[in-house]
Amino acid sequence: MAPNDVEVQDRPESRSVLLVEDSSVTQDIVQLVLKQAGHSVLIAETGEDALNFLAAEAFDVVLMDFHLPDINGLEVVKTYLANNTHEQRPSFVAITGDIRGLLADRANCEIFDRVVPKPLDIDLICSLVETLDISREKQVTPQLGNRSHPFEDLPFTFLQWPMDSGHNLIPGLKGIDAILVHSVDDLSLLWQQSGANLLPIIDLTGKLGPRADLDAAALRLEDDERTAEIINHFSDRHAEIHPDIIKSSDPADRILARLHVSGGTLEPLRGGTHRSLIQWNLIADSDGLEGAISKLESEGFLETSFFERVHHCPSCKSARLLIREECHACGSAHLKEETYLHHFRCAYQGPESDFREGGELVCPKCRRTLAHFGQDYDRPGLTVKCNSCADLTTEPFIAFLCVDCATRTPADAAPTRDVVSGVVTDTGRAYLKSGQAFFGATRQTLRFADMPLELIIALNKAASRFNETQAPFVLGYIAYENIEAIRSEHGARQAADARRLWLENLQQLLSDQPLIAKGTTHDFFLQTGVNRADLEQRLDGVKRRCDSAVRFDLGARFSTFGPEDITG
Repeated sequence: MAPNDVEVQDRPESRSVLLVEDSSVTQDIVQLVLKQAGHSVLIAETGEDALNFLAAEAFDVVLMDFHLPDINGLEVVKTYLANNTHEQRPSFVAITGDIRGLLADRANCEIFDRVVPKPLDIDLICSLVETLDISREKQVTPQLGNRSHPFEDLPFTFLQWPMDSGHNLIPGLKGIDAILVHSVDDLSLLWQQSGANLLPIIDLTGKLGPRADLDAAALRLEDDERTAEIINHFSDRHAEIHPDIIKSSDPADRILARLHVSGGTLEPLRGGTHRSLIQWNLIADSDGLEGAISKLESEGFLETSFFERVHHCPSCKSARLLIREECHACGSAHLKEETYLHHFRCAYQGPESDFREGGELVCPKCRRTLAHFGQDYDRPGLTVKCNSCADLTTEPFIAFLCVDCATRTPADAAPTRDVVSGVVTDTGRAYLKSGQAFFGATRQTLRFADMPLELIIALNKAASRFNETQAPFVLGYIAYENIEAIRSEHGARQAADARRLWLENLQQLLSDQPLIAKGTTHDFFLQTGVNRADLEQRLDGVKRRCDSAVRFDLGARFSTFGPEDITG
């Protein structure tokens, strides 16, 4: 079988890719997207073809479907590695809808550099091709060491931290049910892993406290019921979250999703080892939480309550501050509090140390001995004396000294920040369920991952024609602001019927029978041969006619994108 070779212009970032896939639809979409990104692609439809291509040519990345017509993708990679033990090898990416099946044999799945679940996230595929290590200095067959934990007999798949941190983790941690923490080091790196915010944290160290969902150090080895209950609870709450939020890298989205699956509350505690002196019920680094929490509050997704006000260093933001009483004159903290004496006869006043000579009190001004309290002198109060410069004061200067960067700040100039607790609101839960459609069309962004495959294929062809002939096209994005309310009040079937009828009218009213593509929470149309400005002039009238044809007000809103938005 001759390879289907796509020629692209050589670029510094260009990589050679072998796509082993028997689905023509997947072939088309992956080929088009990678071509547009500047990479070269060969396509093999069977495992045998893949082995022939691998023997004849060097590749940077191999995208390997797990289920092929002849032999599975795992056997293809194992055969290749067995025959090329001393040669450099490409990065292998497994593509499969059977994540659990692949994870069942950890040694075999470790052959792959990455595992990507189906249905494919095209943005992720393109990102992996461009970021995978292609130095070819990898071990041919990386192996995991033998490990054990108290939950081996449970029907769940665990990520073990930090032992698995150096291995190639599945994007989104698909197929992983929970995270077992063997060490509290580098937990901020674990939080940065996509999908880690949605999994229960099981603490085997006994040190995480409220940051963990289960303290396994306090459990008996046979106590599996509680573990299974927590994992199943997380799984149920995970299923309620829209894919937009699951895939989001926005810190606010990730925190909101974490709060939802873990119980719905954000709980700060005083103390901990972090420089903020505040510990949260999250494994995220506290430094990155303030902005995200403020965003959630401003969006109405989190209802907050005051918890504490913390002074912090203006230079490094650390709350680890030494409170110092200092000399007004020289700034020294070497101060001593003393009794203040007043000599009646000569009216001299000063600290007792100035009067003290051996066992007697002698006035330093007139040199008379002070023998009788109340007759010769009295003690009207206290004073603070600087042992460095001998300056006196009744109220020393108060300053903060940062333990982390040594910045000195006057107490009245030290900045503060308020720490809050929080509860996910009904609005926040609606956003988690609806994803970006919650905001309506005005805050949508155009992403390949949102689009059905047939639309991406048609869109790439339209973009290619525009590059060659300047033939115009318009991509339309349709969001339904009222769909959730209709679904709640009238049922899912009524909402779906209204949406379907609205789209049928749209297709009839737009000229030249545009491509209509139905998404999960929003829909699309692709109109070729028309300019964006001309079409936008007609859309208000088209929308009114579509609205009048359905029983409910769907709150449909258009966003349009032209060739300049697609081709850059």
